Amino acid sequence: MKRRGIGRRLTAWLTAAVLALSCFGGSALAYETIDTDRKGSLTVYFGQDGSGFSGVGFSVYQIAEVSRDARFSLTGAFAEYPVSLEGLDSSGWRALAQTLAAYAARDGLEPMETAQTGEDGRARFAGLAAGLYLITGERFQQDHYTYTPEPFVVSLPSQDPENSGWLYDVASACKYESQYHPPGSGDTVTRKVLKVWRDDGREHLRPEAITVQLLQDGAVYDTVTLNAENNWRHTWTELDGDSSWQVAEAETPAGYRVSVSREGITFVMTNTRRPEGGGSDNPPPPDNPPSSDNPPSPEDFPPLDEIPEEPVPQGLWPWSPGAGTWQTGTLPQTGVLWWPVPILMCAGLALLLIGWGKRRQDREDG
Repeated sequence: MKRRGIGRRLTAWLTAAVLALSCFGGSALAYETIDTDRKGSLTVYFGQDGSGFSGVGFSVYQIAEVSRDARFSLTGAFAEYPVSLEGLDSSGWRALAQTLAAYAARDGLEPMETAQTGEDGRARFAGLAAGLYLITGERFQQDHYTYTPEPFVVSLPSQDPENSGWLYDVASACKYESQYHPPGSGDTVTRKVLKVWRDDGREHLRPEAITVQLLQDGAVYDTVTLNAENNWRHTWTELDGDSSWQVAEAETPAGYRVSVSREGITFVMTNTRRPEGGGSDNPPPPDNPPSSDNPPSPEDFPPLDEIPEEPVPQGLWPWSPGAGTWQTGTLPQTGVLWWPVPILMCAGLALLLIGWGKRRQDREDG
């Protein structure tokens, strides 16, 4: 009786081992490995109510490389900017795009590629290496409206939600701001900047002042100093309504990272104190991919051949009704390694089998 019980336990353990090994050799690798040698493509759609805007220029910049295990590292000129890829949520991705777009415009960085939208409102970039890309677009005017594309970040490849693999041909529709300009109105705009500090417990390390640059169509238009006396904020009025306005930190204080997000007419410039020791220069992919609780309907855009009927929201941030950004696939779910998931599932199944065998043996012995 005892031998039979031992044999049953061994059978259960061997069964669990076989299941675990099958999991190791199967889906685990599919989740964690990116073919970094494979080229991909990116298609950008820019339009409204199913009608594409043609002749609009878009630029693509590679801001980071990606490893086979889906870890990003800033590259080229972007590696010199005081930004971070760690722990980004949807608003963090939006701020990263706006921050880097302002730096790229101010410093005159050459894009990797440029392309114009065709009559269908699509611009396509092919032969792109795996990595993280910044996409910026030109302003477009039609029927007294000005449409300003919002910069956004795209991961290539992106996760394929259908089969847990990777998409190397990614399609996105860019979000935009629209503004009406009546003929001869001579509209002007107001812009504000607010400095926010995230350095609780280390406030004594803050500089006494920082310098902020206001950019007009990428060129420095004005420079202001923010400090405690002006409550770390400034307002510009009577600015040209036909220009694109951005802000950039002239020099980020040592030990801090900067992130700029626009909320209406206000640029919120946040300085975050880096961890002691400087933090990781090769962080894992972000904890949360860009997402939105209120994505635009897929019917708002004409179908693309490579876009499924119900595309997965990507990089959607509330801005104006009827405008949005979505993308087939999602950014790597980072901060979490995928390969342990199937292993843990198999381990759990193995424990269940062992527990079942033990309980059955106890009943027989009893």
